[in-house]
Amino acid sequence: MEKFSVLSIDLFHPGCWTSLTDKYEVNVKLISQNFSDDDFFSSRVLILGRDTKKLINEMRTSKSVKVIKVYSMDRGAFLVDFICPKRNAISNLIHETESIVVSHRIVDGTEKWKIVANVSFIPKILESLERTSNLINFKEIKLSELRKLMSKLTDRNLEILKIAYERGLFDYPRQCKLTSISNEIGIKPNTLLYHIRKAEKLLLEILLDEYYSLL
Repeated sequence: MEKFSVLSIDLFHPGCWTSLTDKYEVNVKLISQNFSDDDFFSSRVLILGRDTKKLINEMRTSKSVKVIKVYSMDRGAFLVDFICPKRNAISNLIHETESIVVSHRIVDGTEKWKIVANVSFIPKILESLERTSNLINFKEIKLSELRKLMSKLTDRNLEILKIAYERGLFDYPRQCKLTSISNEIGIKPNTLLYHIRKAEKLLLEILLDEYYSLL
């Protein structure tokens, strides 16, 4: 049976259009890709942020990408269709190794990938990334650690946290008091606070360890 692993990869790709985002206040998220052409692949990305138009204008003049169409959405949000050469492209490497993209976003010039890869291809992926990019982070996400964290979070913890959130306990200024929520659900304020703090701590552990993109 083939073995697969979840990889977390951060990199800066000199000469690629993604490096342009280092100059702008934008957040780019991959939506879809197509690799049917022999020499080029097409992508659709969602671009959000204050400088979206500036980035799109520079993409139009970049030699590393050809913008095909731009769709205006909400204020400061655009869908962009473009094509890129397959040669030395990170996306093409992931496609050729038959890896599955879990999430991909670009911010401050850094490409942040979460992929599911066949373990046999990991050496090739690592070698290619080290050769074609400035590799910042390359690590395997241990799903057993994620399961261990999630097992500590009970349904009761989540239920209470959701009620507290819906009642405005985390708003500023607060929309309700701790005692009003404890009276509503019939537990002591100290017990309520215990459940909230436990849920907050575990969710922060998951977020700060970058497991959030797998949930």
